[in-house]
Amino acid sequence: MCGLIGVISKKEQLNFEASYLDPLKYALDRMEYRGPDNRGVWCENGICLGHRRLSIIDLSPDGNQPFKSADERYVIVFNGEIYNFEELRSDLVRLGHVFRTESDTEVIIAAYCEYGSDFCNRLRGMFAVVIFDRKENLIVFSRDRLGKKPLFIFENDEVIIFSSEIKFFHAFNIPLEINEESVLNFLSLQYIPGPATIYQQIRQLQPAELLIHDLNSKKSTGSFYWNMLDHVGRDQRLPEIEEIDELLTQSIKYRLVANVDIGLLLSGGIDSSLLAAYMHQVAGKQVKAFNVGFSDRSLDESDYAKQVAESLGLDLVTLNVEEISPDNFIESVYHADQPLGDSAIIPTYLIAKSIKQHVKVVLSGEGADELFHGYDHYNYEKYYYGLGKISFEAAGHLLNMVPAAGINKLEKVKKKLRSINSFERDTGVSRWTSILSPALSREFMHRAKRPAESYEQQFHRYLTGFRKNAGKLESSLMLDLLTWLPDDLLVKTDRMMMACSVEARTPFLDHKLVEKVLMSSGNFNKQLFQSKNYLRQLLKRKLPASVSATIAGRSKQGFETPKVKWLNTNLSELSSFLFSEENLRQNPCLDNIKVAGLWHDFRKQKPGVNNRLIWNLFCFLEWYRQHDNHFGLKP
Repeated sequence: MCGLIGVISKKEQLNFEASYLDPLKYALDRMEYRGPDNRGVWCENGICLGHRRLSIIDLSPDGNQPFKSADERYVIVFNGEIYNFEELRSDLVRLGHVFRTESDTEVIIAAYCEYGSDFCNRLRGMFAVVIFDRKENLIVFSRDRLGKKPLFIFENDEVIIFSSEIKFFHAFNIPLEINEESVLNFLSLQYIPGPATIYQQIRQLQPAELLIHDLNSKKSTGSFYWNMLDHVGRDQRLPEIEEIDELLTQSIKYRLVANVDIGLLLSGGIDSSLLAAYMHQVAGKQVKAFNVGFSDRSLDESDYAKQVAESLGLDLVTLNVEEISPDNFIESVYHADQPLGDSAIIPTYLIAKSIKQHVKVVLSGEGADELFHGYDHYNYEKYYYGLGKISFEAAGHLLNMVPAAGINKLEKVKKKLRSINSFERDTGVSRWTSILSPALSREFMHRAKRPAESYEQQFHRYLTGFRKNAGKLESSLMLDLLTWLPDDLLVKTDRMMMACSVEARTPFLDHKLVEKVLMSSGNFNKQLFQSKNYLRQLLKRKLPASVSATIAGRSKQGFETPKVKWLNTNLSELSSFLFSEENLRQNPCLDNIKVAGLWHDFRKQKPGVNNRLIWNLFCFLEWYRQHDNHFGLKP
């Protein structure tokens, strides 16, 4: 787990050192939190690769990067972990490769040497990789299948710059203009769907993307080595629970590969409790689990975590998380990198700061809800397909008459049903998680600018692809795996943990498990496939009956945060400044009059104010303030 930054010159640079090398070294120093164990720089003929290392596998200096192959043909910088590197190394040894280190980094180079552009298909893990082939004069960029590790790329006629974090492009003297379309998408979704970024000139490498740049021809060739659409609906058989059990066991075994201690985030919910049971079964030693207690009982799950820990004999550490303050809100926005309106980034950041005192690596439960349909809005979408064919008024009356149908929070459902008319295209399950439709979000943008396109076309295209192999409902639900998961949930976990030099591993997102579930996605209407029933059944097998009945019977309790309370108390002074008339006038992206009016209504506690939109705007205003200051990265 590390941080990358690099510069690749396309033509002779008369002043390469001052224009690019010095800024790269400066940015690398500022990136220390991503890898405090080592800082490395390699340069040759206008190509410079920088690396920060968080040592997890092969703690010796032999694993430091940038790393050169034994014949010095290849140079690599790599962020992430390859869990199957020992098996892959054994295969490569049989093919004649000789290794001089115990690192997974050297295995990646050998795999590329042996298998060429197919090397990513051999890797099981999370990664962002950049390889320079000095003989062929090629630069190879690749990213893991589900988008767990980030990689951003800037390119013009003179240079390619890449980085693990988008803010560090500010260290270079290059133009960075805000992408209006991305602002619109952010206001609607609370995140920016890739491959676009907040800046027009920078894009994300997409999940499972392989990009090869030929420095001789100055041409780039992009492809995808894995596509989840290829696996959708291929198996009409409902998986046996033993198959899921085997894949989860294998996934946990892989994610315990490390030369440092590994802990577990244990909330006491279904996902983390099941991971605790598997980890206890596989680890062969006492597992250290981390739980956070909240004074607000509606948020607190610590009692459940204690029950699970006691039943398995875990070493439970209750973290003392500091109070939300303007400073840690500002810090979380800085580390989120791009605008991100997920308010759980703040407690996640504070949890990571506490975990840092104990371990370098933790297992986390991201992906379970998306794979095994644990969110309420999946049920909303199911009923929408049935009710959406009648008028929304009639649907509202019907919902009032049938509360036993399994839909909770009926008022929320009815309100959303009314708002769906403002969508121009089918955006699938995101219609329930979005803050506003793009058409309504556009009203809060600066009207002097050209109308922006929105994420609607992109999401609709994904849905069309899924529906070639699956029904409308299953396609809609799977949309989260392509959008919300890599661009919100995984961003939140990766950035906040890495900000504190902690690596998070996500066993539910092992690509073999994802493929198995996607193959059987057409079985959503079968009971075992709904509401995480697979995981509930496994939990009953793995935990003592006295505990499993309680945990398995729990409904979903998300990582909710008291946003409104924060804005009116701990963050009131900062929010008053950011929403002030003077500050709003300086923001070229937003309609300052419209936003000021919304803030006024919020402060007056007028009914019907969209509190999620208020929080989203609050996050964007703070992000823009830091952007306007170049994140402190320019003299």
